Amino acid sequence: MRDGVGLYADIYRPLGAGDRLPTILIRTQYDKAPYRERGLKTGKGVAHQFAGQGFTVVVQDIRGRFRSEGAFHPAASDAHDGYDTVAWVAAQPWSNRKVGGYGCSALGINQVMMAPLRPPALAAVLPQGSGGAMRNRPFGTITSGVPEFGWSFKWFREKGNQRSQIPPIIEYHDFLKTLPLADMNERSGGFPNDWRAWVTHELGDPWWRQFALFDESSCPDVPGLFIESWYDNTVNGGIELFNAFKNQSMTDRSRQNQYLIVSPTQHCESECAQTPYLAGERDVGDICQDYWSIYLRWFDHWLRRDGQGEFNMPHVQYYLMGANRWKSADSWPLPGTSFTPYYFSSGGHANTSNGDGKLSTDMASGPADHYRYDPADPTPSPEAIRTRSDGSAADQREVDLRPDRLVYTTEPLRSGVEVTGPLRATLYVSSSAVDTDFIVTLSDVYPDGRVYNLQKGVARARYREAYTAQPRYREDYSRPSLLTPGKIYRIEVSMEATGNWFGPGHCIRVQVASSSFPHFARNLNTGGNNATETATVVANNTLYHDRDNPSHIILPVVA
Repeated sequence: MRDGVGLYADIYRPLGAGDRLPTILIRTQYDKAPYRERGLKTGKGVAHQFAGQGFTVVVQDIRGRFRSEGAFHPAASDAHDGYDTVAWVAAQPWSNRKVGGYGCSALGINQVMMAPLRPPALAAVLPQGSGGAMRNRPFGTITSGVPEFGWSFKWFREKGNQRSQIPPIIEYHDFLKTLPLADMNERSGGFPNDWRAWVTHELGDPWWRQFALFDESSCPDVPGLFIESWYDNTVNGGIELFNAFKNQSMTDRSRQNQYLIVSPTQHCESECAQTPYLAGERDVGDICQDYWSIYLRWFDHWLRRDGQGEFNMPHVQYYLMGANRWKSADSWPLPGTSFTPYYFSSGGHANTSNGDGKLSTDMASGPADHYRYDPADPTPSPEAIRTRSDGSAADQREVDLRPDRLVYTTEPLRSGVEVTGPLRATLYVSSSAVDTDFIVTLSDVYPDGRVYNLQKGVARARYREAYTAQPRYREDYSRPSLLTPGKIYRIEVSMEATGNWFGPGHCIRVQVASSSFPHFARNLNTGGNNATETATVVANNTLYHDRDNPSHIILPVVA
């Protein structure tokens, strides 16, 4: 690297395929050694897969992980180290000076981070699950200024530490309930990592500017094939990257060659998933897609043929859950989408699924709904507890019986409705506390009573002014503002994106609460630093839905 640090790589070269070959680069923090395995069940056999098709494959341990030198700090050096590695590959005698990026999650994020530096030999990228490259979603660990606690602490402790080792095993379910957040790694016997720094610096802190995350100033110039998943927590971040690469690229060649595929899987499972596929507890059918042929065509087109000829594929492909079939379009949001408000109404008793909460396209009406949020007894996220994954589907019926969750449901649908696109809710709320959270969940209620979550979003009241920015990576968290207790505020809640067919007899349901634990870290309601404090305050929260305060969700209805 430019600072003299050495990064180690394994190089796979096909015999008899020629002297100068295109290269597929995989930069991983999870150990390059398993890529020596053959077979694609785990996805690690991809090095042999690509090399067997005439590509050189370079699998590199990133800085400070496993064999590579230097100190590991997530996102700190990925952009420049990626640039330097591409330049090194292009200078080798076995290289045709065309390099493509490949990999999911952190491996996709580092592709996106180096792309705006425009390495001359970088001819194509294939980022998967890469929404954490967005400046307002650093590594997917923070959403709307709120830590995605359930998975991120475990990730820092086990996969993001500076020893590249698994620390002593703990029982996470009980330990995650302890406070404060800041010293959890030390209390759990974890190895040195950046958890404390990441969780104690609020998103508006200038500290975050050290990371070359993607924002409005980023100008890439490389064709991209983005692979995302409906049950990935950062799916909308990946979709926004697809659009940002189109809108912010330097040349028409790059702008016109951005592609997106969205599967119904969990994080990083698209090409490895078994079929029929269970997204947590929800069967979404036969999700087969010939990913490997697509990937090989992609790299062959850009690395071997220099983009000559037409890459014949729709720019957007997505799996419509519920209907359980693949569909395609030319752009995102889908052409012809009708962004339709569905309003909340009740008689003032929308608590639990046995309450009187209604959801419809008729204007909001009825007295306000009230609930009590106690951080010591937070509303749970069943998907994080039962399926051990924040990004999955789980039956919501048990949680829908809690009085600290408001439930609004349509009548059974007479005809089906496709809802595909970005989701957003507008809430009119007040609180007895100076700060609190609002979590909005969209669910599909089956005729037999099962209730599967599709997406959720969180809003922290102190950041309400940031949430009005579009696109989301323009959000400014530097001016938090506490609430005046009892005053009504309008708060926007971004809820990622989905693609779901609500069939005849199904109901559309929206649930509103002030926690989804352990998916999101709890707001302690004090107005202080939620990462360092241990004291909690009970919040009595109110949701208004009348003509002057028409709380609603915007659903992207596709004809």
